[in-house]
Amino acid sequence: MKRLLLPLLFVLLALPAFAQPTVVTFSTHRGELFQMALDGRLINRSASNFVRISHLRPGNHYVEFRIRGRHGIYRTGINVLARAGYETNYSVRVSGRKVALHVISEIPLGPPPVVVVPPRYPDRYEPAPPRYEPAPPRYEEPANGCRNLMDRYEVDRLLDAMKGRDFESTRLTVAREAVRNSSILSEDLRNVLLAFEFESTRLEFAKFAYDSVCDKERFYYIYDVFQSDHNVRELEQYTSRRR
Repeated sequence: MKRLLLPLLFVLLALPAFAQPTVVTFSTHRGELFQMALDGRLINRSASNFVRISHLRPGNHYVEFRIRGRHGIYRTGINVLARAGYETNYSVRVSGRKVALHVISEIPLGPPPVVVVPPRYPDRYEPAPPRYEPAPPRYEEPANGCRNLMDRYEVDRLLDAMKGRDFESTRLTVAREAVRNSSILSEDLRNVLLAFEFESTRLEFAKFAYDSVCDKERFYYIYDVFQSDHNVRELEQYTSRRR
């Protein structure tokens, strides 16, 4: 009986470590596009300059990069470490056929940041910032039933909260929390998308926020934030399926 208790105790003590969240991100130093396979499984079918992997098993993993060079696509592999309870951000440096990884930062993972929006008391706040041209009010409760529509002040607070974060993944978390239980106009969504550095993150958040857009007939406002025609087509196909 004592022989069985010791292995069981070891398993119980190890369970919290395996339950901890683990995230890794990869971004190229000069914006080179790449495909990546993790432990033999392809992660991104469309080449990009930023990849984020969440809910990863802690420990060592084998990462293979597929990068297009002057003489075609070449592959190179390297081992990476995913620390339990941390977001590890890697910089991918490409030199000819050689790829080197450098750890930019390791951030402890905790509860997602909460965007605190103060109550609306118009008599306590100053007029809208000067970046907005005078225009007729358009933030009344819309006829199509949009609820909790974010006004100019709330959108500005969201943009300030995103600009105060150094990492793309944290900015994505802040934006998700802000629109999860709110509605947003297409023009304001476009400004939020411009606060992201990577186009792949813009595409991910645009898909997430589509159901929260009040004026879906003006959703095309956001397409000019994408340089890649492939991303525009992918977003248009996604929204067509959601209608």
